[in-house]
Amino acid sequence: MTLCREKIYILYLVITVILMIGCQRTQVRQVSNPEEIRELCHRVLTAADESPDSAMAMIERLRVGDLSGISPRKGGTLPDYHCDFLRAKIYAQSSDSLWLDSAIIIGEQLMTMDVVKEDTAFRQNVLEMLVNAGQLHGVDEQNIHWCTQLIDLCRQLGDETVALRNEAELGRMLAGIGKTDEGLAKIDNAVQLLRAKHKFNEMDACIIALRRKESVLDKEERYADIPPVAQAMLDLLADYEQHPNEFHDGSYREVTEELRPGYIEFYRAKAYKYMAYAYASLREKVKALEYLRLFEQCAFAKTLEGRTEIAPTWGLLGEYDKMSAAYDEFEARLREQGDTVNVTYANILRDRAKAAQAQGRYAESLRLHEQYEALTETLNDRLLQGKAHEYAARYHAQEQQLQIEREQTKNTRVTFIAFAIGILLLAAIIIAVILYYRNREIQRKNRMLAQQISEAVKYKEMYRKEMAVHDTQSSASTPDLNTLTDEQLFNYLDEVIVRERLYLDPKFGRQTLIDRFQLSKDRLGAAFSRGSEQTKLTDYIQELRLEYAAHLLIQKSDLSIVQIANDSGFGSHQYFCNRFKLYYGMSPSDFREARQ
Repeated sequence: MTLCREKIYILYLVITVILMIGCQRTQVRQVSNPEEIRELCHRVLTAADESPDSAMAMIERLRVGDLSGISPRKGGTLPDYHCDFLRAKIYAQSSDSLWLDSAIIIGEQLMTMDVVKEDTAFRQNVLEMLVNAGQLHGVDEQNIHWCTQLIDLCRQLGDETVALRNEAELGRMLAGIGKTDEGLAKIDNAVQLLRAKHKFNEMDACIIALRRKESVLDKEERYADIPPVAQAMLDLLADYEQHPNEFHDGSYREVTEELRPGYIEFYRAKAYKYMAYAYASLREKVKALEYLRLFEQCAFAKTLEGRTEIAPTWGLLGEYDKMSAAYDEFEARLREQGDTVNVTYANILRDRAKAAQAQGRYAESLRLHEQYEALTETLNDRLLQGKAHEYAARYHAQEQQLQIEREQTKNTRVTFIAFAIGILLLAAIIIAVILYYRNREIQRKNRMLAQQISEAVKYKEMYRKEMAVHDTQSSASTPDLNTLTDEQLFNYLDEVIVRERLYLDPKFGRQTLIDRFQLSKDRLGAAFSRGSEQTKLTDYIQELRLEYAAHLLIQKSDLSIVQIANDSGFGSHQYFCNRFKLYYGMSPSDFREARQ
């Protein structure tokens, strides 16, 4: 948590310095007519849908009064705070962490300006932008503050429906920081008040609130509570479908008569998806299949997005071919777009790993799980790595172009370049510091984990010694194995295997025990299935070898990892490293380093 705050403060410093760089602007007429301002803002935001970079260039031209290609009017500068808001609005539509940080910083600066405090409508726009940026960036704690202000402002303006929409969002945010009951209470209150009004705007807001509740319940794995939420959505849609005229309110959100069937079917498909996933998670396969069939009859289910959303449900129901086909197609799109470093792709890797494990493809499952972990780590660490340099370079290029247009002196250009170089150097230092602290934190966690592993190994060794002494005292001779229960037989075999360290022989396995103790395959399998914590003999042997390897790593610092792998009964050094990391959560070399 401390490291995250350090990153935010450092990033705030970098972007603040960048935003302070600027040059004097030519004095021209400032646009003050509200209609003209709205028109210019609309043109910029429309351009941003096609090309954010082009829209940014338009904003810089509006700052200096160059309306060519933007408006037929002769000239005029857009007020600075409007230009800043437009930049923040464009940043807030991005998935890039640095751009989202920029949107938040600009929005917070705007909220301190007197002109914004006096214009309630503009303040509402700024707060909505901050809330949207905060949702994409995942800063729930700060977002709660903005969302609360937005709700109060909406009620001050008399727009209760928008206030309730945001109250549902606030509930989701509260759940995101661990206040689940309080968050669900907020959402339930919004749903209750919205359902009381039989109009489209309130119904639409109620459906969104119900979706927010479903997302909270899903995250908390409260699957049994999801079907009533989805059913409430279906009831609202059925009422709307049967009595559309009663819901007519003329609000800007209301869909046309032509679009009404598509609107109903889309949200109905969402409700069916929630039902199917919830029942599949609860292992109620009949109900899950029923709602899955209803979902697959909807038009949304035939889209790539629909198939991708329902893919986890297919996986839970064992329909891995369908799940894989949808993920293959969606993954191909991501690769075509050059965007496979995102949360969606990480979730795909995770689901594929689970499916491979369920189908017995353990090597593939391990590979996919490792890819998932690597991608997750990349997503967590990508905040500043490369992005600060990219942003500074883009801003530098824009400023250079503005300097040419303004015909500034050579001395001004040199000063700007010095600023840019200083920013790049500062960013490089910041990244180095962050990487240093991150590495130190990883080492600290590794030391703690290594200590826990060592204590666990030591405890097991002591336990096995005590059990060996007890078994020696209780049975001076070899017992009749045929008279022993499965649990007693396992305890006897376990004592012999551990005492004689049979597991250190790479060839040691089921046949070794069958030959030595004259046991049948079924008798031996039953002993390990009922007496051991591991249901398979191979897992039992592997655990003993890993524990022995951990012991060697602690006691024999002069042995290489390869030698330890061989001495512990592993035939492959790479296989040993993979299994050790999967079992203990860290590699053998990291474990040894942490213990030393």
